[in-house]
Amino acid sequence: MTGLDEEVFRSLNQAGGNLALDALMVALTVLGFIWVMVVFAAPLWITKHRTLAFDLVVAVIVASAVVEALKLIFDRSRPLESIEDVRTTSIPWFATASGLSFPSGHAARAFAVGTLVLLRSRNACGASAIALASAIALSRVYLGLHWPSDILVGALLGVAIGTVLHRVQSRENWYVGIRTKLVSALGKMK
Repeated sequence: MTGLDEEVFRSLNQAGGNLALDALMVALTVLGFIWVMVVFAAPLWITKHRTLAFDLVVAVIVASAVVEALKLIFDRSRPLESIEDVRTTSIPWFATASGLSFPSGHAARAFAVGTLVLLRSRNACGASAIALASAIALSRVYLGLHWPSDILVGALLGVAIGTVLHRVQSRENWYVGIRTKLVSALGKMK
């Protein structure tokens, strides 16, 4: 898979080069940061969709924790550290990456959130969430920060996390009890 991984990486990474596309990819990658994804929950909270807001934050936290554990196990370098002639577009603090590559945290978080939204809404909003997750994931390859296999595994991981959380969240159990108490307590805070 390494040869195919590099081949697909190079075709996506070398596809850019114009300012508008570079800016779009940087903006998409920023949307995949942990703090930005948590901020997505704020409008849901404000508009009284508090259980969904809470569940999205949990999905981001779970996806991030699982990804970090897997990165330590697999210890894979990023493309820009492994091969020559990687085209990178970065803005300090926004479209950079450090540390290990496999799997992609951006893809895992975006697909965990996208999957939850899709399973909860079952309308155009859900399809839009998956489309946005796909664009966020592809931006990481375009910017030279991840291998395609990092993205694929991150996306699959995110879908799995989103699906499991949806199933857990849709039944009466310990999670729903804790969520209900926390949402109620947080909702009373001013």
